[in-house]
Amino acid sequence: MVAGNAKLTRPPPRRLTRRQEQAEVTRRKLLDAAVEHFSAHHFDDVATSDITESAGVAQGLLFHYFENKRGIYLEALRDAAAKLNAAATPPPSDQPPGEQFRHMVRAHLAYFSGHDGLALRLILGGNGGDHEAWEIFDQSRWRTIEWTCGLLELDIGSPAVRLMLRSCAGALDEATTYWLKNDRPFEPDAMVEVIVELLVTSLRCAAQLDPELDVDDAVAKLVTGLPAESRETSRRSPA
Repeated sequence: MVAGNAKLTRPPPRRLTRRQEQAEVTRRKLLDAAVEHFSAHHFDDVATSDITESAGVAQGLLFHYFENKRGIYLEALRDAAAKLNAAATPPPSDQPPGEQFRHMVRAHLAYFSGHDGLALRLILGGNGGDHEAWEIFDQSRWRTIEWTCGLLELDIGSPAVRLMLRSCAGALDEATTYWLKNDRPFEPDAMVEVIVELLVTSLRCAAQLDPELDVDDAVAKLVTGLPAESRETSRRSPA
């Protein structure tokens, strides 16, 4: 509570000093170069000098900002996960929920296509090959699940919803891995519609696990925009 006519005012944002701004620019150059190198090559095949030469900065600065190659590698994974989430889960828009979900899957595939080496390491690390990478990947996955629940007005506290959306996310990971490793044998739009169908089926399964769970509205939002044959398949899916 504020006494009298006093007003709460927010302090102005703290401005970075010139030195801090330059440090942030240098750090960003190193990170962008690391993302590109780790996207193209395996971790063991990337030298710190490769990264610093691409960034155009002294090698000692990499160790100053990231400690070692492992440090900048993990930061590159975090950066990839953050950019993926930013691209794939936009703020609310006037588009129908079904189209927003399709946008998310398209952005997911597009980002992974452009950074397939790093993307595969992020997914494979998320499958247990690397504990720290798994934590980064798992946090990213849960942000997408939370976004999907908000979009479709699903109760994220429901164990059945959590189980089946996590299963659907796992299927998306496996599908993306296969798609990338096999030179993208299917068109992205076809992949998108298959993932939508997987989510519809996952929601139907959640309702089977919890008979009190009503997923009809969520399914209807997703089915809007599906091809006619896909709509019929979704309607025939067991409740």
